[in-house]
Amino acid sequence: MPRGTLKGSFSDRGFTFVSIEPDTGQGDVFLHISRIRDGESPSHFVRGAQVEFEVERVRRGTEDKLQARDARLISDIAAPAPSATVSAADHEGTVKFWSPLSYGFVVDGVSGEELYVHASSVLGGYLRQGDAVRFAIEETGDRRQAVNVSVVGWNPTGDAFADTLDMGNPRWATQLADLAEPENWNYQERPSKDQHQILRSYMKYTFLRLNELEDHVIRSNEGKVLSFNTGLVTPFQEEIFALFRARPGGETGPPWVLRSFEKASGPTFLRLFGGRVPPLARYFDDPTQLVFDTRLELRVNVEHVPHDQDRFPATLNSLSPQDLAALVNAKAPDALDRVRRNYKTAIPQFYRDSRSGEGKMQLLLPVALLRRDNVELALAVDRLPSGVYLGRTVLTLDWAYNNARLLTRPDSDWLRP
Repeated sequence: MPRGTLKGSFSDRGFTFVSIEPDTGQGDVFLHISRIRDGESPSHFVRGAQVEFEVERVRRGTEDKLQARDARLISDIAAPAPSATVSAADHEGTVKFWSPLSYGFVVDGVSGEELYVHASSVLGGYLRQGDAVRFAIEETGDRRQAVNVSVVGWNPTGDAFADTLDMGNPRWATQLADLAEPENWNYQERPSKDQHQILRSYMKYTFLRLNELEDHVIRSNEGKVLSFNTGLVTPFQEEIFALFRARPGGETGPPWVLRSFEKASGPTFLRLFGGRVPPLARYFDDPTQLVFDTRLELRVNVEHVPHDQDRFPATLNSLSPQDLAALVNAKAPDALDRVRRNYKTAIPQFYRDSRSGEGKMQLLLPVALLRRDNVELALAVDRLPSGVYLGRTVLTLDWAYNNARLLTRPDSDWLRP
């Protein structure tokens, strides 16, 4: 495992570089804050500290870049951290991002500078996207981060989920996962430090869909509690509902605050809603959208498929976008053969356009590029009114499972939790 010296602390963007050969200035390796080993403190990664890490090659455009992962401090030879200076807590800004792993970034309202912030520096322990905050700035060498952070207000973010529901402490995902029947909610190809990464996405997009449908997000008789069907069940197959209380007047934040997750037979749910059961989300009206019609032709958008080369296996980094597109196109017939043998090979997903926000059904097909018995990617296809399928893009298997889980738990032989 290689070792190196940090060229700086995590900047306001949450990354730095490691010099493997500090005397020559060569061999710099990119290190993102999310790629440090569990249990390591980001604030200890300072200029001059010695670290040990694994190296992976990541395709960026037409070049291969070195990136560190699983980085840890070598404490016995780490350089001492420079002394810190802390400004007065008179800076104001907005929370741009908050991770369930207890860190995030705030944007200074005057300078526009993005500053890292850890939960240990937050009065109250955690933040929400959109929180208006007051804070001080701590400088340690060339590292600047927000400390002594307090919430003074809240601003809508433009995200309908974040602007409607206050999920509270990020531990809500653990509570829901413990109540529901056992399921793996983490990525498999590249596991996240957040063990409930898929569940958080599932809850967000389930609510967004329910909120589009009439009478799918309901209120209690007195109007003070809001509820929706999570689509999850307990090990005894009881439906699980999310309950939110109305935010009291004078408090800042989204109008509904998470109260609890309740079983269908729970006394709290029965007292508030009785026989009024929030319905499941509906994603399609025509069941034929769930099955790939093998009588129709499949074509691949060869210009768009390779637009993000990072999704492809690292062993194909030397190929041009044109070569990657040709390879996917050449392997598409193999995917069709698998669907003909087993219709469940084509897995439905509900896709929401990132620009328009419009939702539609797509099907995911397996793409085995290097070995026929090893699927590396999923090809997302649309059925066009003209009677053909168009393969629009490829997704990593983690991403594909995350999207497919919104409708169902895939039980295919190629896309598994």
